[in-house]
Amino acid sequence: MVACVNRRDGTNYGIRDFFDQIYIPLFFGSARLLQNVNNSPFDQAITKQKKAFTPELASDCLKQVHKKVKEQVPDASFFLGGPAAGSAETTSGQVTAMTVPVSTDDVYASWIGSALGLTVQGGMTILIDSEDVLLETYDGWLQYRRLLDQTPKIKPLQINTWNGQWVRKKMAGEMLIDPVVTADGSALETQPWVQLLFGLSYHYREGPTRSLPAYVYSLGQSNTTLGFVQINLPEVKRLVDLYAHLFKVPAGMEPKAFENLYQTDQSFRSACARTQIGLKALHPKDVFSAEKGLPKLPNASDGEKQIAFDTYQTWIIAMLNNKDLLSLAEDLAGALCEFQKQGTRMTTGYQQSIKDLLEKKTRREFIEELTKIVDKDSSQSKLFERVVTELLSLSSDNVPLFLTLLRFKYAIAKAK
Repeated sequence: MVACVNRRDGTNYGIRDFFDQIYIPLFFGSARLLQNVNNSPFDQAITKQKKAFTPELASDCLKQVHKKVKEQVPDASFFLGGPAAGSAETTSGQVTAMTVPVSTDDVYASWIGSALGLTVQGGMTILIDSEDVLLETYDGWLQYRRLLDQTPKIKPLQINTWNGQWVRKKMAGEMLIDPVVTADGSALETQPWVQLLFGLSYHYREGPTRSLPAYVYSLGQSNTTLGFVQINLPEVKRLVDLYAHLFKVPAGMEPKAFENLYQTDQSFRSACARTQIGLKALHPKDVFSAEKGLPKLPNASDGEKQIAFDTYQTWIIAMLNNKDLLSLAEDLAGALCEFQKQGTRMTTGYQQSIKDLLEKKTRREFIEELTKIVDKDSSQSKLFERVVTELLSLSSDNVPLFLTLLRFKYAIAKAK
């Protein structure tokens, strides 16, 4: 990051220079610290021993840091992410017997790097290897210092939470950076990871960048690492573009309502398990239980539910990535509505047949139930044959997606 700042601003900082002249004064130059470095001299003196903050105390803590860097083998008290010094400590495990060289620049860079992470809901922090993101995060540091100085009610030590909010809003092109705080206004709210990805995809909507490498971790009393992941920007952006193409934001809702209201049922930890975060990781929250049964069409006055209703369809259509399947689902939904009209008081069971069909979750069960409908009414047999042919050609992952999409399309067709 220091090299990025030097290129942009025409400066010539070394790692140690940047640490002493920029990072330390900004982060530890006031009693309201921007960051807590667990077990560091600053943490021991100010946070744990509760000593009154003075410039002299801060200077003494910094001298202790420099002394440790010069004289000691790097440990977690001054080398962030490193092992604990003692063999019985929580973060002392899985330490190699091999000697791994750690330069003094590496030690100072670990402090700077830890302050560049973006914390998201779930407590995990993302460090993104992108000059644009690193510089935007760096620019946000000064804004966080101003926020703490001007808003005594907001607690300090939340730089990574701030980074998540700042980068998401700036990358999404939002000009007003009002922080999102808890109900009592005492702390910053952690940024949902989905909204951060939307912001990044908006920033990189043009140009050659298709994937962002990121490192996911958590530093605290004990350290957690999920390793390296790739953020698939085109897949994230495709979801936003597809929604704009297929649906209209309900009247009265803000322009970015889709991105702001998007909810996923996956934690960020689960999303990282695939090592690449794209469409599959963005699985929407099934607020309508559409994966189990027929979703209920939202009232026209409920804009948020309408967005959620359209969002789920958008994600399925993006996952299927097949216009013919979308048309087929709409045609089949219309045919089922026509089939329902054939039912009379004397010919009961038509509605039940549709209900039984739409509740099926496997290819075989669905085809068996569709055959029963053809036995009652063969007027749409050609369409049903097309459906069976397509179902047989779909991968096992796409079958439940198509069946869920059909439930949405039937709910819409029935309402009309």
